[in-house]
Amino acid sequence: MSYYELDFAPGALEVQVSDLLIATADVCDPLIDPSVHQVLKLLREQQGMDAAFACEVVDGQRVSRRSQPGQRAQFIDEQAEPLELAFCRQVLSARVPAGCYLSAPVVLANGTTYGTLYAFSFHPDPAVEARDLKKLEMAAQLAARLISERRPRAAAPMTSQPMVPARAEARVAA
Repeated sequence: MSYYELDFAPGALEVQVSDLLIATADVCDPLIDPSVHQVLKLLREQQGMDAAFACEVVDGQRVSRRSQPGQRAQFIDEQAEPLELAFCRQVLSARVPAGCYLSAPVVLANGTTYGTLYAFSFHPDPAVEARDLKKLEMAAQLAARLISERRPRAAAPMTSQPMVPARAEARVAA
């Protein structure tokens, strides 16, 4: 094998996930209120999760807009990937080792779905209860309000993405 030959398929799931876990940028989309970052940090810390992040869905691509990773999980803001490869889809189909996973849709004031708020842990946490999911839903509502306030009122309505979960979801590994 030569130095330039790859010993993996560039599109392999493991490569996609490792790309997702490389680094965290200190910048964010100017259309998202900076306090969303504080909401995510508080959510991650209070729920003992490894990461919490908000993603927007644009033209069938999931775009990480804000992340609040712990020490074990880091994300690249502004990273885009097809929804089929999105972290949430991989977790729900049990192809990525997340012990505990919560998500809630972020629905803007005009009724369009912006994307999703996520929180996850690598370790199972059987103590996660309905109230933890409710906290995530409330954080998603707060994030939606803050995002709606920052978006220009004259902007064209965003295309709603049917592939975003229409309700909050929770999954805890056995």
